[in-house]
Amino acid sequence: MSATTAPSRAEPSLRDRLRADTRDAHEALDASFADMFADISGAQYRRFIAMNLKAHEAIEPVLAESPLGRPGAGDDHADRLEAARQDAKALEVEPSPTSPFPLPRPDIFEAFGIAYVLEGSRLGAKYMSRAIKRDERLSGARWPTHYLEASSDARPFTRLLDRMAAEPAGEDDMRRATAAADATFRYFRMLCGDNDERTTRA
Repeated sequence: MSATTAPSRAEPSLRDRLRADTRDAHEALDASFADMFADISGAQYRRFIAMNLKAHEAIEPVLAESPLGRPGAGDDHADRLEAARQDAKALEVEPSPTSPFPLPRPDIFEAFGIAYVLEGSRLGAKYMSRAIKRDERLSGARWPTHYLEASSDARPFTRLLDRMAAEPAGEDDMRRATAAADATFRYFRMLCGDNDERTTRA
């Protein structure tokens, strides 16, 4: 009787690696705003909008000059940076200098990691926008949702995933992508004043 060969497992995709290796960093950022909807004063929401405004101001130009280009650009792209500026103005968020992004000249795989964080935030934006509009306490506090509404279109993130899937990635490429994504998560946390350090999975 001949021995059977065990089926080989498919190699993880770059998206799989990014999702797994940055899980801790992602959860740490989410925890920074875990009580946002309970804070009807809007203080945490103002911090959330200020963080995203600063992040887009710093990261969008970096990606635009990278081999990836600006993700989400196209006829169906809502300008998230301008939307964040609208909300910041409505919330009377005081403008402040934007801290330099730590990866000013990313290669294509580092750009994938950075964009994965920036564009991946779209996945929860529609839920957050609806939650605000459903909650009479929050809508009564006049929380503007231009940024969340501009972020609710998931198609740019889908296009990013397609671009990632079309680019062959070796182990070193994946490590650079996940390191860049982790640095981006930490940059977001620094912008919101959360300095607790958590790193990617080894």
